[in-house]
Amino acid sequence: MLTLLLRHYRRFAVFSGGLALFCTAELAGTMPALPTISYVGTFLISFIAFSIAAVGVYALIPRRRGFLEIIGMAAFATAALLFYALRYNFDGYLQGVGGGVVLVLLAGLIWAGLHSKLSRKIGAETTWRDRHSGHVPFPARLIWRHVVPGAAEPDAHCTGMMAHYQEDDEDPDTVHVTFKGRKNRAAQYTLTFLERDQPSACRFFFQGTEADGTVVDGIFSLRATVLERDTCFLSCVEERSGLSIGSLVERWFDDALGYQHDKLLEKLETLYGETYGTRKSSMMAVE
Repeated sequence: MLTLLLRHYRRFAVFSGGLALFCTAELAGTMPALPTISYVGTFLISFIAFSIAAVGVYALIPRRRGFLEIIGMAAFATAALLFYALRYNFDGYLQGVGGGVVLVLLAGLIWAGLHSKLSRKIGAETTWRDRHSGHVPFPARLIWRHVVPGAAEPDAHCTGMMAHYQEDDEDPDTVHVTFKGRKNRAAQYTLTFLERDQPSACRFFFQGTEADGTVVDGIFSLRATVLERDTCFLSCVEERSGLSIGSLVERWFDDALGYQHDKLLEKLETLYGETYGTRKSSMMAVE
């Protein structure tokens, strides 16, 4: 659970930092001049309190996690407006409740903008590029088995979301996969392998439909460099086109490839931890 929460550090930082700065700006505008330490203390205490709140929101309603960054971005913008108004002495209407109203209005505008037709249109012309790399204390053959589609049964895939896998009847380098989505919806893709050098390198072109109906395409590549007998350095790069700006923003805050890396480590540790990985290392240290 801790690893999952750390994967959302961007989201928590924007939410907590934005609201903490907003509270500091409200204090500066509604109270007489205070020592600098008072503003610093207000920011720090607010940041800690909102960080705890952010973790609680994610733990209780993870599907609504996108509201955290939206509120955070709106809070940063509102705080900037409050400080600007305070500096030029036209903050009378923005103090107290007025600042809260502006925050709510900006959050609504940001949400509407990220989910608008214009957002989808701009996103359709935008290519999202994501990369993640890290050490994996397991052999390359096991990484290949649980990352590359078709290397094992669908339920062995590291995401835990692959529901169906079928090779194309006409092209041996093309496969059709289905991933489980929310509320019984599914994402369906056709993958065409451009490179398949087991167990060290893989690259495939994908196109299909997301669980929400969005049509996407892109390229995914994987490189596993053997460092020691049972340790690899894994590098993944994904380029994806067709997502709306709202979806791109959410994927950045989710750290999508980083999340998949964590799921891979979790899968490998569960299945092979007594032979490889951190669990094996700790057992050897005890012995």
